[in-house]
Amino acid sequence: MKGTSVTPPEMWGGIECTVTRIGDGYVDQTFLSGHEHRESDLHAFAGLGIRAIRYPVLWERVAPDGLAKADWRWTDKRLATIRNPGVRPIAGLLHHGSGPRETSLAEPDFP
Repeated sequence: MKGTSVTPPEMWGGIECTVTRIGDGYVDQTFLSGHEHRESDLHAFAGLGIRAIRYPVLWERVAPDGLAKADWRWTDKRLATIRNPGVRPIAGLLHHGSGPRETSLAEPDFP
């Protein structure tokens, strides 16, 4: 159609970042996959042409013991690395996880 601009589709991605609470412990897929220690993964994603990526900014990782003890260092560094080649992060605050330690998914007021 003349005069109509069409935006080409974008490729979006994400990593498996589930943090599962089992009893008093956690199983973190970011550690199990090795991504926790491989910042180079982010450059590889950009090299694949990914323009936006769902990325974990999860309570279980940032503030497992409450916001007063939050540690944003890993998250801040990774989000900056993602943005550098022009990839847009889509921050995920909860992903198939269980939330902060003081919460329970079974409680009706969790959301």
